[in-house]
Amino acid sequence: MEIRSLALSLLLMSFLVAIYLIYGTWRPAPVLSNIGGAVAALFLSIGMAGIISLAGLRYHYPVIDDALAESDRSLGIDLPAIISWFADHPALSKLLDVAYQSSFLQLLGLVVLLPLLRRTDKLWELVFVCSLAIVTSTTISIFWPATGAFAYFDYSNDILGKLPLNAGTYHLAKFEYYRNAAAPVLSFASLQGVVTFPSFHCCLALMTIFAVIGTGWLFWIVASWNALVLISTLPIGGHYVIDLAGGGLLWLVCVALAAMLGRWSAREPVSGDRLVAAEAGIAT
Repeated sequence: MEIRSLALSLLLMSFLVAIYLIYGTWRPAPVLSNIGGAVAALFLSIGMAGIISLAGLRYHYPVIDDALAESDRSLGIDLPAIISWFADHPALSKLLDVAYQSSFLQLLGLVVLLPLLRRTDKLWELVFVCSLAIVTSTTISIFWPATGAFAYFDYSNDILGKLPLNAGTYHLAKFEYYRNAAAPVLSFASLQGVVTFPSFHCCLALMTIFAVIGTGWLFWIVASWNALVLISTLPIGGHYVIDLAGGGLLWLVCVALAAMLGRWSAREPVSGDRLVAAEAGIAT
C-alpha cells in the first residue's frame, strides 16, 4: 500500500469530519455541516469500494463474461451490432462520453445543491443509497468478476477507433494489473472500481434522478441527461445490457432499505404512561 496517498486521504477525511462537527455543533451552519458530513461519508464509502474491488481481483474467481453475454443473447440483444452502430455515429458517442464522465461530478453537485435547497432528507437518502450500492456492487464483483463486453467480443480497431478514447476498455489495465501482477501496489490516489456486473453507473444515474424529484424544471434536465448516462454504459462503459438490469435491481433494493429505515426512525416513540396503560389493558 502506498503510504503517501493513504496519509493524504486520512488528512482529507479528518478535514471533512472537522467541518461536519464544528459547523454542526459549536458554530451552527447546517449547510456547511451537511456538505462536510455527506462528502466525508461518500469519500469513505467510495474509498472502501475501490479497495474491495481491486483487492478482490486477487482472489482470481472465474470471470462470468460467458454468462453475461449469453444472458444478452437470450433476450435477443445483439450487443456487437449495437456498439457498431454507435461507432458509426461519432457525434452521439462523444456526447455519451461526456455524459458518462459526468456521473460523479453530478453526485458532488447534488451534495452541495441539496443542502442549499434545504432538502437534507434527500441528501442523506442519496448518501445512504450511494454508499450501500457502491460497496455492494464491488463486493459482488469479487465473486463474479468480468472483463467487460469490449474485451469479450474483442471489437476490431476500426470500431474502437471511431469511439472516444478508451471507450469500454478504460478499466482493463487495472483489471489485469491487480488480478495478475506478482505484487501490485494499492494507491489511494488512483483507486478505481473495476465492476462490470452489476452496473454501478446505472445505479448512479437512477439515484441522481431520484434525488431531484420535486424540483420542477431541474428534475427534467437531470432526468434527460441521465437517460444519456444510462445509454452510455454500453458504448462508453463497456457493459452488457444485463449489467444494467442488475444495477437497476440493486438500486431498487437500496432505495427500499432507505425507505424502511426512514419509516423506522420516524416512528413515534411510545411514552411510559401509554405503555403502562397498554399493558394494563392487555392484563385485564
